[in-house]
Amino acid sequence: MLVTHEDESTYQVRNNSYVFPVLFLCIPPLMLIELGPGVLDGSIKTGELVGLFIGILLPLAGAYYYIEFASFTFSRTDGVFHWRWRNLFSKKTGQVPFSRIAKVRRDAIETGDSGGLKYSHRLVVILDDNTIIPLTRGYSGLHSKKLDQTVDQIRDYIGQSSAMH
Repeated sequence: MLVTHEDESTYQVRNNSYVFPVLFLCIPPLMLIELGPGVLDGSIKTGELVGLFIGILLPLAGAYYYIEFASFTFSRTDGVFHWRWRNLFSKKTGQVPFSRIAKVRRDAIETGDSGGLKYSHRLVVILDDNTIIPLTRGYSGLHSKKLDQTVDQIRDYIGQSSAMH
């Protein structure tokens, strides 16, 4: 979920990804409903038991992999862009002065198939040395209009002309 907040001293963009984890977490209970009685009464076959473990562990691992929290703050008070990204396995943080920000834009990749081209998007900040700082690891087709609005708001907030980017 992409959320923005602006006040006189800061503009903050937060992204909390939990859609895929919730979908993944629906699978283990279904596996337990189907195969649980066999486990309890001892009639489950070895192949079914292996399938049950895989059906529980794989979705849990997928859920943990897709959980991510990102926060980007543009602070007028100190003229610094701060970012913080984490999931359950790693964490990245940093800060750079506004003067190092070359571009703020919506990045896109094609995700279409034979049914036609589609695009997925993410918000990125590009520094003067061409370092790309993405808001999220992945791309989403869910927020394209919100990303355009957010890019424009960030550019306005830090004083960059949208015509330049």
